[in-house]
Amino acid sequence: MKRAFIVILFIIMAFSHSSQSAASMQTQQELEQKLQKIDNNLQAMIGQMLMFGMRGQSLAEDVEIQKMLSDGKVGGIILFYTHGNIVPYNLANKAQIISLINELQKNSPYPLFIGVDQEGGKVQRLSSKNGFKDFPTAYSLGKIDNEEHTFQAAEEIAVTLRECGFNLNFAPSVDLHNPNSPAIGAKERAFHATALKTFQHAYAYAGAMKKNGIIPTIKHFPGHGNAIKDTHEGFTDITATWQDKELLPYAEFIKKNYDGMIMVAHVYHKKLDTAPASLSYNCITKLLRQKMKFNGVVITDDMQMGAIVKHYSLKESIYKAIMAGNDILLFSNNFKYDPKLPEQVHTCIVELVNEGKISKERIKQSWQRIRKLKLAYL
Repeated sequence: MKRAFIVILFIIMAFSHSSQSAASMQTQQELEQKLQKIDNNLQAMIGQMLMFGMRGQSLAEDVEIQKMLSDGKVGGIILFYTHGNIVPYNLANKAQIISLINELQKNSPYPLFIGVDQEGGKVQRLSSKNGFKDFPTAYSLGKIDNEEHTFQAAEEIAVTLRECGFNLNFAPSVDLHNPNSPAIGAKERAFHATALKTFQHAYAYAGAMKKNGIIPTIKHFPGHGNAIKDTHEGFTDITATWQDKELLPYAEFIKKNYDGMIMVAHVYHKKLDTAPASLSYNCITKLLRQKMKFNGVVITDDMQMGAIVKHYSLKESIYKAIMAGNDILLFSNNFKYDPKLPEQVHTCIVELVNEGKISKERIKQSWQRIRKLKLAYL
């Protein structure tokens, strides 16, 4: 009991202090000066709302991303281990990863979010396949049901990420475990079937990230655990299976002044909106922001998943995502690689602003939230 109290206290302390990434040697003043250059620069503010995947293991292998970075039109990069026939993809080994991330940061006039999916188990981009260790699944940690153990396991992940130069992890999942869910339960990505246990273990995991300067991302709002289809493949209706208790982990995180990101899923709930949650004003602005009082950064799940691209044009999905209340739009650009996609996405947003469909104030709202997060962690 005493040991459990100590680890809970340690997690709370981790969340009560701003973190400084070990990968970043810049002073807080230097960081602020760089970010101030973005203020009132529409092109740069729009760029901060965009995160893309890239090709290759060095920046020279993706000249389009290299140009976007140099022009200050990208706020973050997500890196992958493998996709399709490309093995390895971005992440060959530790030395190469460090070199690539250093290249990315040096090529951008503004500090970047460098993110990765490192949950553990079947969703881990750093593993024994590219010179790291294999980390446990969330479900296996939940079965042990020791928050201190979960914290320690997550801290090992966080240290590994920090040493490589990452500052953002798209984890932990706070979805509830349902073995019939192909995207979550079947892959053991959820800690537990109960909402409270899920929160407790996810909070320990996120605390370990924060302690080590890694931004945690709780996902997939408003709950993907009971979805019996996969949003990677297409339309996923959770109306009949979703339960109110799936919001509890988010509510508890927010009560504890959680300052990481929240990722919104592409799941559809007809009682919330006629659009998927990621494109829904009712879900993001009315529910998550106004009712649940979350004031931090909201990021979409990958905007190239089947649930989006099979039903919306690129420009329409971008418009809906921003107007719904998302701060960052994520494009992995790896299901079907398009070197021109990053520039197309940025151009779409500029056009939407020039057409009067998205206000400059709306862009500034997201930039201010992103700015605050970068100041806290980078």
